[in-house]
Amino acid sequence: MCGIAGIFNSNASVDRRHIRTMCDILRHRGPDDEGFLAVNTQEHTVLPLYGLQSRVPGEHIDTFNGKANLFLGHRRLSILDLSSAGHQPMADKDGNVWIVFNGEIYNYVELKLDLIKKGYSFRTTTDTEVLLYSYLEWGIDCLDKFNGMWAFVIYDKRNNSLWGARDRFGVKPLYYYYKNGYFIFASEIKALVGLPLVEKRINETAAYDYLSLSINDPRDCFFKGIKELKPSEAFSVDLTQNSLREWIYYRLQITTDWEPFEKQRLLSIEEKVRELFINAVRLRLRSDAAVGSCLSGGMDSSAIVCIINDFLKKETLQSIGIRQKVFTACYTDDTIDEGKWAKVVVDATKTEWHRSFPDSQTFLEDMDDLIYSQEVPFGSTSLYAQYRVMKMARENGVKVLLDGQGGDELFAGYPIYYVHFFMDLLKNGEFHLLAHELKQRRNTPIKRFFIRLLLHGFVKQPIIDLLPPGLKRYYHFIVNQPTRYLNKGFVERNKRNGGHAEKTSFVSLQSMLAIMMNRHLPELLRYEDRNSMRFSIESRTPFADDIDLISYVFSVPSVYKIHDGWTKYLLRKAASGVTPPAILQRTDKIGFNTPEFNWIFDLKDDILSAMQSDGLDEFIDYRKISRNWDPLLQNQRRSGITSIWRHINFALWKKRFSL
Repeated sequence: MCGIAGIFNSNASVDRRHIRTMCDILRHRGPDDEGFLAVNTQEHTVLPLYGLQSRVPGEHIDTFNGKANLFLGHRRLSILDLSSAGHQPMADKDGNVWIVFNGEIYNYVELKLDLIKKGYSFRTTTDTEVLLYSYLEWGIDCLDKFNGMWAFVIYDKRNNSLWGARDRFGVKPLYYYYKNGYFIFASEIKALVGLPLVEKRINETAAYDYLSLSINDPRDCFFKGIKELKPSEAFSVDLTQNSLREWIYYRLQITTDWEPFEKQRLLSIEEKVRELFINAVRLRLRSDAAVGSCLSGGMDSSAIVCIINDFLKKETLQSIGIRQKVFTACYTDDTIDEGKWAKVVVDATKTEWHRSFPDSQTFLEDMDDLIYSQEVPFGSTSLYAQYRVMKMARENGVKVLLDGQGGDELFAGYPIYYVHFFMDLLKNGEFHLLAHELKQRRNTPIKRFFIRLLLHGFVKQPIIDLLPPGLKRYYHFIVNQPTRYLNKGFVERNKRNGGHAEKTSFVSLQSMLAIMMNRHLPELLRYEDRNSMRFSIESRTPFADDIDLISYVFSVPSVYKIHDGWTKYLLRKAASGVTPPAILQRTDKIGFNTPEFNWIFDLKDDILSAMQSDGLDEFIDYRKISRNWDPLLQNQRRSGITSIWRHINFALWKKRFSL
């Protein structure tokens, strides 16, 4: 796991200090090594350069006086092949093709064997070299062969081009700026806006989507002029013509045809999912650095921890050690604390358990760093629980963490999926099966409200009328709340263009899962990347990027994904026998929750004072918020996500980045 950066100018030479600045900003992503490449694309000359923290000798970047209009930079977090042989930028044996790479190709061992048979020889034991020679052998089609997470850029001297790609579901990030003759890219936005070449301005459309419509994944970046390479996208830059091309190289294939439930078919599906799940976890234990696991107490992380524990009973895993280390965020509030569930797993696996106890005071101390690390405003303080888990893992000598992110999107874990599943049953005349599933409500977290929401599609009754009285009052509050404290001119300028949410009320369960994988999951993965890399931790997510597991699960008809009332039915079966029954039989869902209201209320004076900054009134009416601060807080939800957090987060983000 690393940080990558590059800067190209089609009109003139590039100041070497710019690439140095970018890599310094990205140091947290790769504290183990640094490297640079200077390229003159007109003369086709290439020169590797080094910095103070480089692990290989050579000409220092600060003494370089040559002319170069392209620089590549890399900060390395050493995970595979901890020696200096893994230094980047890395070249093929002829020095014609150079790569900067952030991520892991988990099936690199198998690919390497294929390439050796084709005549390639290797100097390292890294997956980076495998990626490089995969490109030489298969060109851009090499992307089809990778199982893992990646964001990389390749300079190909042979055709004077840059070529890069991002993994299928957005585990690893890549941003770029393309303007005024420049093409600049980096793993994080802050490395781009840290340059004097890039103007720092707020993108009003993204700000409106976030503040008014509660959209956490806006159509455009919060920084105007900065673009994000989307999941499953690749790009190429013709360095002679300075022309940029982007394309989608992968689309998730799903089965939408209805298939009646058959018990024998279910048994074969269960066995295949178990096989693929076990293999996905095993591949993600390939590491020359210490590996641990996140353990929330939910089924996803618990299943991963238990599968690893089952491995340890049969073999020695050097990356794990004698006892597996697991990390949990805990609270004194029982309504959001999952420590009791995590303890069930710890007791069963005899793991080395590390617990963090975030509170309002630690949140205040870390708030500025959290906001800077995340780079863009986010939807709730729940991210802070993950931030503290990553910090604790680093403090305990772990460099790689396995995490259950993606399990809800892949295996149908959110309560709203019941609505889509029941609609599938109705549309396909499965009335007996629907009646059976409704009778199994004891295995679900759903309430009568969800049943009424289902019927809404037939009676066309306004959804607001279906809400219980308490939720109805809160609905009216949050609907009227977002624009009440915003600058009126800002709202008027953007309300016609705001919003991009897909209509999902009546899509099938399979289609809804695909939407969540393609739209919701990348948002969660962005949070995880910034939290983990802030502490130089590589986070590995088998449910979010194992292409074999994901492809197969999406080929399974929806009738097998919710069964006898259970969500995540296939995962429950795949993890049975190694995961404690108490975990597999859980029907509640908490996740990375925090006592958001209590924290904001405890810190209300500090927060109100910190929010104030020059230019904030162009977006948020701070004086109005200040006058109504106490009653505004009293109207917030006491549990879950508050509506005021977005105003707070936006104000603090704007101030932190001096926008």
